[in-house]
Amino acid sequence: MCFDEIHKYPKWKNVLKAIFDSTQEQYRFIITGSAKFEMFKRAGDSLAGRYFTFHLFPLSIGELEGISKIHPPPENSTLFMELRMAASPSPAEGLEKLLDFSGFPEPFLHGSPRFMSRWSQDYLDRVVREDIGALTRIIDREYLIDLYQLLPEMVGSPISVASLAGHIELSPMTIKNHLRRMEDFYLLFRLPPYSKNIKRSLLKAPKVYLFDWTRVRDPGLRFENWMACELLSLTRSWEEGTGIPFRLHFVRTKDRQETDFLILRQNKPWLLIESKRSDGPVAPHHLGTQAQLGGIPFVQVCRQEGVASLAGKNAYRISATRFFSKL
Repeated sequence: MCFDEIHKYPKWKNVLKAIFDSTQEQYRFIITGSAKFEMFKRAGDSLAGRYFTFHLFPLSIGELEGISKIHPPPENSTLFMELRMAASPSPAEGLEKLLDFSGFPEPFLHGSPRFMSRWSQDYLDRVVREDIGALTRIIDREYLIDLYQLLPEMVGSPISVASLAGHIELSPMTIKNHLRRMEDFYLLFRLPPYSKNIKRSLLKAPKVYLFDWTRVRDPGLRFENWMACELLSLTRSWEEGTGIPFRLHFVRTKDRQETDFLILRQNKPWLLIESKRSDGPVAPHHLGTQAQLGGIPFVQVCRQEGVASLAGKNAYRISATRFFSKL
């Protein structure tokens, strides 16, 4: 039995609880809806113990290939990388279409630049004016739109709340609240830095990525943004499918040496990842970070096709279509 958008019904949790408690032996339930579920979860939940939460993300490479089941990775990340290197690449057309038209079903299936542009703006307006407007106390929602439109230029770099506050003349605390609300409603997500065991690491400023990566004009940053979303989707699905905690971070030092992504498994470094538009030699600082993290695998994932080579001890260079194939 599926209930969609039931959270718009008055006292929906009590209604759902009553239905579930009286019929759970006869039916299984799927409840779908928006970010309001997350907000209710924070405020306390009368349905506690009766459900598991699963997150939906934009279309992935695996979904385009018809993968319908979660395939958790092996505990050993070196074995995981050996399997990735041996995988058959997915069709390049799928990745290019995702980069051009996003992973949202409507613009992806239309495949039209004009439709993509109109859909992207309408989607932002609907989320800000209807969803955020109806479910939060934010009154000046135009500031949210102004703030969001500044973010594509900041993708891939630690976010400066003070700089954003100066741009749109709001307090840093208000900017933080607005970013949090946009994260609640799946306009963006933040990636925290990882600092444990990393000398001279930065401790605070997160990076921000957009779920609609087509707003990012720079091709290299758009590819990085897409990779961030793909990795977030993977780590969430692995965690929700296995119960084992997976987290996505990045690494950046005070010397501005950065590696784009770090996956933690059970709060321990598991896989270090760099995003590159084109294949090329691995920068030495990535291998230095790899050593500081205990020699976990490092992989440089590029948009360029036909790449699958070793780059050192437990270090790899690989095409995105091969790395994400069948995941």
